[in-house]
Amino acid sequence: MTTRHDSKKICPHCGRSPADGRKTALYIFLSTLALGTVFLFASPLRNKPAGPQAPAVTTSYTGGLSPEKADYIASSRADKSCQSCLAAADAFLTEKKTAALHEKTKGMSYITPGEYHMGSPDGLGDPDEHPERSVTIDAFYIDQHEITIAEYMKFVADSGGNHPEWGKPEGKFNIDTGGEKYYKHLSSQLKTCADCPIVGVTFRNAEDYCRAKNKRLPTEAEWETAARSGSNSAFSFGDDPSEAGDYAWYEKNSGENLHQVGQKKPNSLGIYDMHGNVWEWVSDLYDKEYYAYAQKRNPQGAETGREHVIRGGSWAFDATYLRSANRASSERANDDIGFRCAVSKSEISPAITPNAEPEKF
Repeated sequence: MTTRHDSKKICPHCGRSPADGRKTALYIFLSTLALGTVFLFASPLRNKPAGPQAPAVTTSYTGGLSPEKADYIASSRADKSCQSCLAAADAFLTEKKTAALHEKTKGMSYITPGEYHMGSPDGLGDPDEHPERSVTIDAFYIDQHEITIAEYMKFVADSGGNHPEWGKPEGKFNIDTGGEKYYKHLSSQLKTCADCPIVGVTFRNAEDYCRAKNKRLPTEAEWETAARSGSNSAFSFGDDPSEAGDYAWYEKNSGENLHQVGQKKPNSLGIYDMHGNVWEWVSDLYDKEYYAYAQKRNPQGAETGREHVIRGGSWAFDATYLRSANRASSERANDDIGFRCAVSKSEISPAITPNAEPEKF
């Protein structure tokens, strides 16, 4: 004997059977109709001269049905046992946002919002690290590793441009065909060390790479916040430069070469190579006097300038340059400048487009 179960299915979200959903279905129909009416009558107003604006029309779980929920409930993606259950739509949309967030922040560390320390105390550090100050930073994510040669060269292949100086076809710095020998001493690493950090990229190259990943370069304040990992000491691991070898590739232990990312100890936030290996581009323009007038909340750097800030020191510098507060700058690519990307927490929830599958970053 065959038993039919369709009429007895229970929605796992609201505990109702499909038969119980008829009233909700009517509510959905009326809510959707109301939304359509609002859009229909609002459209002609878009071209009218500016004037006093009426309050924005919004929808909510109790006061109306959002287009995203209506789209889900009416689509083939909706669970048949749920039919018009609004909780099912909520669950679907939350799962979609969570999946997109997980994908976008894979391999990144989360930095909580709050007040953080920047700069060096009187008598320590360089003049451009003063005055010592506190900044308020919104939540963000930052890459745990510097962008590698393999990651960057895949971007080059996909984009058809943004070549590093040492790999630019017919370029004077090309390590195989160019007349300038500047990158020759790194030929072995550049050709065979796929997991070494990318170098020889301009600020614009770095910016373009991060943008292609729906990310961005960190600000100088974000970079120092992540590098300090909650400390106020010279380095994330303390004030003793003799311990730098456990955390960084620098002048004393690098052999004047690049090294694979993630081989030294991470800081307490799980971020590698913030001290040493390569300098890192950040988004700020450089001004040696900037700390004297910088804004306290989410500082973005100087408004004018020729050079962009680089942070962290590199394989070619001594421990003094590895300090969390140390600032330097450049306007061109170099054999020891790379980068990593960041993304604000407020930027990670993608807009949900009706009839669209979850975004893939």
